[in-house]
Amino acid sequence: MRYLGIDYGEKRIGVAVSDPLGRIAFPKKTIFNRGMAKVMAEFRALVEEEKISLVVLGLPIGLDGKDTDQTRRVRDFAENLKKELKIEVKFENEMLTTHYVEGPGLIKKEHTDEAAAAVILQSYLDKISH
Repeated sequence: MRYLGIDYGEKRIGVAVSDPLGRIAFPKKTIFNRGMAKVMAEFRALVEEEKISLVVLGLPIGLDGKDTDQTRRVRDFAENLKKELKIEVKFENEMLTTHYVEGPGLIKKEHTDEAAAAVILQSYLDKISH
């Protein structure tokens, strides 16, 4: 089973994919958010090309544990993915993932979104493997 990880942002969307066995997440690319129709077309092609079975979408929960405006935007994006791509979407807490990948200074700024998507996806894969 192949998984797609997403770190959704209003400007950039980080994307990661798993290996064919669904054990390891790899950063794939960054999609520039230029409108829902264009974004959905890119995801449709990616899901077909990579033979994706399930999407794991990072869900930003506030430090107080409550939904934020961004949380609501991500939930809306998830609904669009389900509707347009006819694919199952699971949420994974993405708290501080971008800060985590930026922290060591090993990732170039232009790759932080896809690296964050890989962290989100790997977290989910680790959970389901136990």
